[in-house]
Amino acid sequence: MLRKRILCAALIALAGNIGSAAAADLGSYTPSPEPGYTPPTGFTWTGPYVGGIVGYGWGSSDRSGTKADANGVTGGAYAGYNFSIANFLLGIEGDVTASGMEGKNGAFTVSNPWDGTLRGRAGFTIDRVLLYGTGGLAFGDVKVKNAASSDTNFQTGWTAGAGAEVAITNNVIGRVEYRYTDLGSSDFATTPGSNVGFTSNQIFAGVGLKF
Repeated sequence: MLRKRILCAALIALAGNIGSAAAADLGSYTPSPEPGYTPPTGFTWTGPYVGGIVGYGWGSSDRSGTKADANGVTGGAYAGYNFSIANFLLGIEGDVTASGMEGKNGAFTVSNPWDGTLRGRAGFTIDRVLLYGTGGLAFGDVKVKNAASSDTNFQTGWTAGAGAEVAITNNVIGRVEYRYTDLGSSDFATTPGSNVGFTSNQIFAGVGLKF
C-alpha cells in the first residue's frame, strides 16, 4: 500500500512539472510581426508634362471679304506645367502642330502649313478629372498660291478654347480639347492689293506623360 501511495505521488508531481513546462513554453511564444502596409501614392495635378495630339481643323480663309473653307487633319506635340491648389488648377502650355488645312479661294489656294500657341490654362479638378479653359497667343504660316506663284507669311493672332483631361494612371493623362484660332491677316505677293486672313476651329485628342 505504501508503495502505491509513493507511485501515485510521483505521477502527480511529474504531471505538474509537465504542465508547468508547457505553460512556460506557451507564455514565451512571440508572434511574428505583420508585414507593414504602404498606402498607394496620392495623385496630384501639379507638375510638368509633355504629350502628343491629333485632330481635325475646319479652317477658313478670308481674301478681302471673300471667304472659303480650308479644312484638314492636324497633329503635333505640347508641353506645359500645372499648379494645383485644392480643386483649382492654373497652368501654362505651349504647342506646335503641323496642319493639312487647305482650300480654294477663287483662283487661289490658301493653306496653314503649321501653327503654334502659347496659352494660359485655368480650371477645376474632380479627383482625376480636369475641366479647363485656355487662351493666349497664336502664330503660324499662311500660304497663298496660284498657278503662277506662291507666297508664305508668318502671322500672329490669338486662340481660345476649352477641354477635359482624365488621369488614366498617376503619369498618363488623356485629353480632348477644342480651340478657335485667328491668325490675323496680311498682304501677299500673290494677291497684291488684298489682305488674306486665316481662322480655324480645331478639335484634338491627345495623350500626355506627367512627371
